[in-house]
Amino acid sequence: MKKMENKQLHTTCPSWRGYSLDELRYARMIALTRAEIEKAKLFDAAEHTRDNLPIVGSASSFSSVFRSISKIEYFIIAFKLFRRLAPLFKKKS
Repeated sequence: MKKMENKQLHTTCPSWRGYSLDELRYARMIALTRAEIEKAKLFDAAEHTRDNLPIVGSASSFSSVFRSISKIEYFIIAFKLFRRLAPLFKKKS
């Protein structure tokens, strides 16, 4: 099999020896900056979409209520639920 070479590069710029370290760092910084900008645009679009959905907006109000409940109140709620649901799972003899 014949090995394919890119002869166009060799003929157009035979003296080109590649990028310098500073040029590579600059190109990397530009690429990372562009990626961060696109990520921020996606997050803004997702937040805008979430805020305009009525179901998800109401879920955020539920989450704020649950954040205000202390651990003791969670324990009391769980205990009450357990007492109501436990008879449903008892073995019938």
